[in-house]
Amino acid sequence: MPVVNHDNGDAPPPVIGAVAAGVAPLPFLAVYATLFISRGTVHPVVPPDIGNSKGDELVAGLIALAAFVIGALAVYWFLDGRRRWLFALFQALVLAVSLDFVIDATRCPRAVPVVLIVTTVVALGLAFVPASWKHVRHDA
Repeated sequence: MPVVNHDNGDAPPPVIGAVAAGVAPLPFLAVYATLFISRGTVHPVVPPDIGNSKGDELVAGLIALAAFVIGALAVYWFLDGRRRWLFALFQALVLAVSLDFVIDATRCPRAVPVVLIVTTVVALGLAFVPASWKHVRHDA
């Protein structure tokens, strides 16, 4: 099997733009992971913000942590020119969840989901321009 060198040199501007927009959910996921893991283990709150127990908060924190790791890996793979599918899938999932939060105004204030909708649409759009296809070694 041939050795594949993934060092493509500099990424093209659309890939850099997609990555810059695509990292927007990561700080929120890191904060939520930290917050809910701590509330599920070290500092429980009464009543819990999510579910009916501190275990539910811990599970929510672990899900946010897993999403953070997957999102960071997706960004790295796309920027490195290895894969774009995980990046696109992650962005589409963030877009769907953000749209759900905007539609149901009782869940949270709309400002953050609206920002994430804008950033994910930009990231997805830039991820599929011809320069991005070339970066991951596929024809448009």
